[in-house]
Amino acid sequence: MIDIKKLRENPEIFKEGAKRKFVDIDIDKILYLDNKNRELQSQIDKLKHEQKKLSLDFSKNKNKDLYEKIKLIKKEIEEKENEKESISNELLSLLYLVPNPPAKDVPDGKTEEENVPIKFWGQIPNFDFEFKDYISLMKELNLVDLERGAKVGGFRQYFIKNEAVILELALLRWSLDFLKEQGFEIFRPTSLVKKFTLYGTGMFPQGEEETYKLEEDLYLAGTTEVPLMGYFSDEILEEKDLPIKMAGISCAFRKEVGSYGKDVKGIFRVHEFWQTEQVILHKNDLEETIFWHEKLLENIEKMMQLLEIPYRVVNVCAGELSLGQVKRYDLEAWVPSQKRYRETHSDSYLLDFQTRRLNIRYKDKNGNLHFPYSLNNTAIAVPRILIPLIENHQQKDGSIKIPKVLVSYCGFEKIPAD
Repeated sequence: MIDIKKLRENPEIFKEGAKRKFVDIDIDKILYLDNKNRELQSQIDKLKHEQKKLSLDFSKNKNKDLYEKIKLIKKEIEEKENEKESISNELLSLLYLVPNPPAKDVPDGKTEEENVPIKFWGQIPNFDFEFKDYISLMKELNLVDLERGAKVGGFRQYFIKNEAVILELALLRWSLDFLKEQGFEIFRPTSLVKKFTLYGTGMFPQGEEETYKLEEDLYLAGTTEVPLMGYFSDEILEEKDLPIKMAGISCAFRKEVGSYGKDVKGIFRVHEFWQTEQVILHKNDLEETIFWHEKLLENIEKMMQLLEIPYRVVNVCAGELSLGQVKRYDLEAWVPSQKRYRETHSDSYLLDFQTRRLNIRYKDKNGNLHFPYSLNNTAIAVPRILIPLIENHQQKDGSIKIPKVLVSYCGFEKIPAD
């Protein structure tokens, strides 16, 4: 959630930010409700002060007229408090929809086609044989069963099999070891979360239709970021303990309602997947946020280089950013069969957008309270990462070479052809 004080002081910045993100929100109405809300509170405070004064007078002088006046003031207070509650609720519902303005160096645009490539790494493979797409390869090597997955679990479900199961586990474990070496504390959080965590991370209200609901206040998280950010909700941290670097592993669930017709075959866009995620909380300093944003990018670039997968990094355009994201890099892996790069990692910073919603604060050395800034980035998501890994490492004899960094985790150097 944005800082209402900043909105009052610089409404044009938020109007322009919403425009760049293609978010239809009435900033003037929010300012009107905010002003009305503060006026009502001022009136309530004055009436309560008057009520207290009259009550003291009445305790000394049991005057009937004074008693009736106190009753009228009490009724007026109740009426104004009810009005204020109604306005406060409307104001809060609108504030939840106000986007964080994008950073100045975020490109304008509405769709992923307008994202700006800023870096390329790796040699796109030039196969001297007729290469195959990952679905053909995985089926031939008995690594996946999409048909029985759909039979058992429905659309976008799947069975990963045999060596591919070991490969997935190897990727997840290796990514945690890698992040632990970078100073991250390791978590295996719950995938079951309460509604406040989804509002707190900015997934709600916009993404509610994408989320599986189990009970009135229990949902399946669509990313490990949600429970990790909820971990410190309603807590006061100490500045000396910042930055806090969390690496989580959990299963994630998404309805993919907004992706109708996209990637309907295969394992790129699925309802259920495992991931490791990076989350950082640090003091409210923009320069430090930019440092960690680049550091998180550096982490996943190093990981992709060790996996020997060609990739590019794009600066995501404003229209593709979520409400809370100020800036985001997407890392996209080269998929030979599709002759294009596909997103495998998203690296974002959100300033205090999430920590305000989750009421996470820290105390500085002078005892003052502040909202920390937050960032997040994928580490590894399976089965999606299997697509570029398998396609780029396929061999002429139909086998799949395992990247050197994973051999000790897998226990084999290749997935042999039948």
